[in-house]
Amino acid sequence: MIKTFSGGLLDSNTYVYSTDTGCAMIIDFGVPLERVKQYVDENKLTVEYLVSTHGHYDHINYVGDYKKAFPNAKILCHVDELEVIRDPEGNLSVFFGLSNSYDVGYQALNDGDVISLENSEGSADFTVIHAPGHTSGCMCLYAPSEKIMFTGDVLFACGYGRVDLKYASPRDMAASLKRLYTYKGVKIYPGHGGSASI
Repeated sequence: MIKTFSGGLLDSNTYVYSTDTGCAMIIDFGVPLERVKQYVDENKLTVEYLVSTHGHYDHINYVGDYKKAFPNAKILCHVDELEVIRDPEGNLSVFFGLSNSYDVGYQALNDGDVISLENSEGSADFTVIHAPGHTSGCMCLYAPSEKIMFTGDVLFACGYGRVDLKYASPRDMAASLKRLYTYKGVKIYPGHGGSASI
């Protein structure tokens, strides 16, 4: 099951993905904790992973609150995104009058790594797809068994993320989009806006 929460500074999406056994993964942290925590508690979910698709302020601003609320969850990002998360210019917090590093003990992932959640029919596996361009360590999470993908700010329903910020690259974005467009028939859940299909 996928539950979408929208809000925060730039109306970003926070997702709760859960299996039928109650294992859960929360993706991105731009929405204040309260509504998400209420949903998790009401549905008796066990949050195993906290995952950042990328390190921009509007997606990680509340990561510390989530880490405190779910202290047993592993917190994950792509290895190339650690520098962005730690850099106030890279994570864009300086543009909002702050100078924050948001490294709360991230574990680093690489392209092709798999995040597994227990399910009644085995495991719900998400493969990490490194998709640089918006930042150097942007990543998408693809579940082949369900044909769904969380795309962060790489790919939206009607466009893609900016490529004019620190750690961005138009050339990398073009290559990432070319790769993602091979996933025909996959439903995407982006960092802003509604879902769509590739």
